[in-house]
Amino acid sequence: MTNPNTDFSTIKPIHFAKTRKDKTKFNWFAFELASEIDVAVPNKLKKYLSKHGYTQASFNQSCIRLATLLQSTVLKKLNGQIPDMEISHAHVEAAFPNLNDKTLNELLDCTGNAWGRLLDGCVNCPSACVSNRKDYAPMFDDETFSA
Repeated sequence: MTNPNTDFSTIKPIHFAKTRKDKTKFNWFAFELASEIDVAVPNKLKKYLSKHGYTQASFNQSCIRLATLLQSTVLKKLNGQIPDMEISHAHVEAAFPNLNDKTLNELLDCTGNAWGRLLDGCVNCPSACVSNRKDYAPMFDDETFSA
């Protein structure tokens, strides 16, 4: 049996909350964002990435890293430190290193699409993961997501 903390064959909640203290709604939001980024990247681009050293596991790790990096930007927006939420080229490059600008721009577009799709769902979600970001997220304990 593989260790869920190190098994990146799929993006799982355990990658965002290893302890009870980490099981916050804000970390759930990051899990949802990473999952959306994975869905937003078309198979053609994933094939290209695989030819440039990205396995399924390393691709998933990059999606997780990008979602985690974007949490800091969300916090800056919420704290009034920046006027608008912005997904930067630098974030994508930090999460997906060693790629050319064209590929990074494609991943940036995919991330923007994932962000938009996630926020569309958040509008109707009663969890309000960003507004209630410090609250405990019982979704982490739902075995449906840990399988």
